Amino acid sequence: MADQLEILKKLQAIDGELFQCRRQQREKPEELEQIEAEVADQQSRLKAAEDRLKALQLSQKEKEGQLQTHEENVKKLQGQLFQLKTNKEYSAMQREIDSLKADNSLLEEAIIQLLDSVEQAKREQDQEQRRFTDEQERLRRERERIDRELAAIGERMAQLERSRTTLVPDVPPQTLKSYEQVLNIREGLAMVPLVDEACGGCYRKLTPQVINQVYLKSDLVMCENCNRILYSDEHQSTV
Repeated sequence: MADQLEILKKLQAIDGELFQCRRQQREKPEELEQIEAEVADQQSRLKAAEDRLKALQLSQKEKEGQLQTHEENVKKLQGQLFQLKTNKEYSAMQREIDSLKADNSLLEEAIIQLLDSVEQAKREQDQEQRRFTDEQERLRRERERIDRELAAIGERMAQLERSRTTLVPDVPPQTLKSYEQVLNIREGLAMVPLVDEACGGCYRKLTPQVINQVYLKSDLVMCENCNRILYSDEHQSTV
């Protein structure tokens, strides 16, 4: 059993790293998803800035069209003034002309304000465009980095699996089954050392009888609390 424990410790070192590799394989794409979400959020801000600019430009165009129409009406009415026959008709048309001119003044002021707003909106759109471009570049770099890291993780896992394959045949099937059951339940940590007369996994204090059994190395000894396999030396083997 002592030899089997040594083999199991080597397996634990391999399986522990394999578990970490698998977790990284799951987490790396999540990192990328977070960045993709940030890029999408920036794209939404850019779209909003573009929409604001378009709305302001449309409003400016509409008011410029109204101003042009009013100015044409003023010219038309001014041309008709001298064709009128009575002072009453003349005064009425003059009041209409003055009213149109007043409206034109308001339109001109509104257009000037819109011109300022359009310029500000253009600057904001340019800023959002630059940020979006920067975010796209960051996403590209991060995607390349994560692809490289995932490739390296895959290579390391293949190496670990090969090492594991050489050890598994030396472990009795029932012992291996017990070990792997705990490995799956305890997220990659099936074997732990004694630590100050306690389980190195859950840190529960162990009875003297259990501790003696661990030192004897005559059978698999499992923590009654977490079911991890216990061993007595403090230094785990490495791959």
